[in-house]
Amino acid sequence: MDSKKRILITIGIGIILMVGFFFITNSITKHTGFSVSEFEEDNLGSCLKGQEINLYINTDESVKTLQKINLFNYLQYFQITNCLNNNQECLENNVNSFPTWVIDGKVINRDINFNELTEYSRCNLINND
Repeated sequence: MDSKKRILITIGIGIILMVGFFFITNSITKHTGFSVSEFEEDNLGSCLKGQEINLYINTDESVKTLQKINLFNYLQYFQITNCLNNNQECLENNVNSFPTWVIDGKVINRDINFNELTEYSRCNLINND
């Protein structure tokens, strides 16, 4: 009987903690506009789809090169040009260092991180519902 009580008490405490966490995070989001959970990729993806974001690389091993890019998980939202295969486009756009990002007309001659992507693309991370 004693072990059944312990199990029930443990389950009860777990439920109370989960409900409490839900209410606290919901309250934080409601009052500050900041979300405790990570930014929803669907919202970021929707924003990035509407952007013209170009990534220029120059390699014969595209897959390995792209895996090293900081924003590897978001590559589906970018127009990727391998200058080794499409040198004319790179020449026309004055791309001569790699990786080169072109976001909203701004040229960045280095790899960028997630925060820079959201800044340059103007995809706001804060939901103002």
